Amino acid sequence: MRATPRIVFVIAAVAIAWPVAPHAGQKTPLSSGEVRKRTEKLPPDLMHEVASMQYVLRPGELADLLSDTRPDHCRQWIDEWWAVRDPIPTDGINQARDEHERRVLEAQARFGRGTWPGWDDRGVVLIRYGEPASRMQSPADVVPPGVFVPAEEMWYYPQFNVYARFSDTGKYGFVQYQETVQLPVDERARNDRRTLASVHNPDFPMDFMDVDSPLPHTMGVVVPLADGDFDRFVDRVYGYYDLVDQMPAVYPFDFANMHIPAFVAVDTFRGGDGVDRVDVSTEFASVVRPLAVDAHARAFTTTAVFWDYGGAEVGRYAREDTIRTRPFAGDSLATVLNQITMTLPPATYRIAVTVEEKGSGRFAAARREVECDDLDGGIAMSDLELARTIGAAREESSFNRGPLEVVPRPSGRYRAGQPVPVYFEVYHIGSDNRGARAYTVEYSVRAKPGPRSTWSKLLFRGNDERVQVRSSFETAATGPDDVVHMSAITKNLDPGDYVLEVAVTDHASSHRVTRTTTFRLLK
Repeated sequence: MRATPRIVFVIAAVAIAWPVAPHAGQKTPLSSGEVRKRTEKLPPDLMHEVASMQYVLRPGELADLLSDTRPDHCRQWIDEWWAVRDPIPTDGINQARDEHERRVLEAQARFGRGTWPGWDDRGVVLIRYGEPASRMQSPADVVPPGVFVPAEEMWYYPQFNVYARFSDTGKYGFVQYQETVQLPVDERARNDRRTLASVHNPDFPMDFMDVDSPLPHTMGVVVPLADGDFDRFVDRVYGYYDLVDQMPAVYPFDFANMHIPAFVAVDTFRGGDGVDRVDVSTEFASVVRPLAVDAHARAFTTTAVFWDYGGAEVGRYAREDTIRTRPFAGDSLATVLNQITMTLPPATYRIAVTVEEKGSGRFAAARREVECDDLDGGIAMSDLELARTIGAAREESSFNRGPLEVVPRPSGRYRAGQPVPVYFEVYHIGSDNRGARAYTVEYSVRAKPGPRSTWSKLLFRGNDERVQVRSSFETAATGPDDVVHMSAITKNLDPGDYVLEVAVTDHASSHRVTRTTTFRLLK
């Protein structure tokens, strides 16, 4: 039995959290001194690369990288880490790594120093979050009663609503006022987790600080903050460290407005002797207002790329789609549904699917592993394809399956109470001594298990696996292969996630095969 997972793009409100590397977080975090000690053993080019990587890795990831300081190990680890964070994995360009390396060069050029790590704290913030929207600089001064206030800078990132504040120490360059508490985030008390101080210079009185800032309601004009805004300003300075805890680095394409809401489903069928047919179905939405005044359509490219487990590309397929636009359409949406079909020999593949909009830079991307089974031999089943509609084919369409038109639903989402149409194929049905090719189809629906505590598993063992719908029917095929379409009944089910299991039993051989998939019922 093999599940057919559905890829769902979850678009966050602010920025998209990056996936965690398979080996992330397995090591105890290293002190800053230990990081420097281990990094300085590396060749100069690799030492420079690891020095910049320390800002985009989580503590456990950095410890894992430096657990083995052999250059070949470090280079492979870094390559694999960036590979899973490639925002558009089908174009051969890793925009995340390119942007990181561009920021590192910029940090060196503008804020470089001749000692570890190669830049001052302004370079650190630039590598993490890029250029600030506002950079306020205050020259050194002496204020009554004779207090020396060094030159300072304050950077504002409106997308996060945080400030980064720096002070010129001379010897150490510009140093950020930063956390002094070394405890892990989850062990810190809120009231003592950080102070505005630096390990390199004393805590200067904030009363002498220039806190002028461009405010939205002044159309970008810099005006002094009122006294009542000062506490909010301090909160925004503290908020920088919360941001680092949550997202060590953020790139322009991480933000929600750069992502296209999309769903992808990959289903495999027998495609002939020794090959499988693979259907990649993609569904995405876009507003219908034009990108430019004179534009009459929005254009999208969907690309699917397959690699074998050796990393060799074995298939690349693309298609173009357009959405007609309307002036003054506001936030009206249009949905695009497409399907790319290819044939592959039985094997395990890695697949990436992307949707890119021309002219806007917006995109969607998904990765997954696909198992193309050997469907030759005895009784076998295709994957279960969830459908929007299944009916007689009336005109030529990429969704036609012989006499049927099967319009897929990659999202796997339905209204509660709405039947769930399912299409699948059965292969190598045996014949009895009268030549009849009979088989039985059984299906069941059960709630998809969610995360549960150990106590819940002990007290309520088996409740999540309770079958809520069960049905079966017998049918006969006219040949060794057959197509089946049915609707799973959901009228008594509550909104939530469910597992659909379908089993086929061949009467001639008594062999039984099963397939599962998941769907979601909405209110």
